[in-house]
Amino acid sequence: MRKGCKINTNQSRWMDKFSLLVFSLVSYAASATQEIQFKIVDQIGNPIANAVVSASGEPTDDIANIPVMDQINSQFSPHVLVVQKYQSVRFPNSDDIRHHIYSFSQPKPFEIRLYKGEDSTPIRFDKSGVVVLGCNIHDQMLGYIYIAENEITAVTDQNGLARLRTQATEFTFWHANLSASNSERVTKSFAREHTLANEKTKSTINRVSELKTVTLALLEKNKTEVKRRKFSRKFSSREQ
Repeated sequence: MRKGCKINTNQSRWMDKFSLLVFSLVSYAASATQEIQFKIVDQIGNPIANAVVSASGEPTDDIANIPVMDQINSQFSPHVLVVQKYQSVRFPNSDDIRHHIYSFSQPKPFEIRLYKGEDSTPIRFDKSGVVVLGCNIHDQMLGYIYIAENEITAVTDQNGLARLRTQATEFTFWHANLSASNSERVTKSFAREHTLANEKTKSTINRVSELKTVTLALLEKNKTEVKRRKFSRKFSSREQ
């Protein structure tokens, strides 16, 4: 009986240590991930919509999903579409008129000749970078497909706001008017913020970080006109 009790005691101690290890790992993982809030503004303080915020990490998007870049009222919708490398995109035309979509961008030059409705075949984007879209009939139409690779991403709303849940401390920021090539990205680093601890359970609780304001120096619109879209290239970057 004593021998059996000794075995049970050892098992109990081992289970206690194992439980503590699991708890520590879970707590560490929780504390390492935070929801980061960003507000993106231009050099005079105006909010920037359709900017892409990204960080290294495993994307949550399933590349088997086929997102849509539509054409509504002779505009691309959405204006900026983020996809993952190797993901395909559908290009339906919801207008009553025909469009002729094309891109000269290096990551994926292509064209879809005059069409309307759902007749277009999905196009696969197998290189990271920015693809600038135009219409051969309607010069005012301009859209962008941001092709991410091993990144988690968010697109800013009309108020320039975006959120990312990540462990990263380094982030990249893209907007079409950052450069004439439409492909330049800016990199910024932020210190990790501490998490709060629950005194009763000793567990770690995530909290939303304070709002981080990022200023991007945009070019004037006449320097990023539609005619320059054929010069779009793979991503380039600079640190600030």
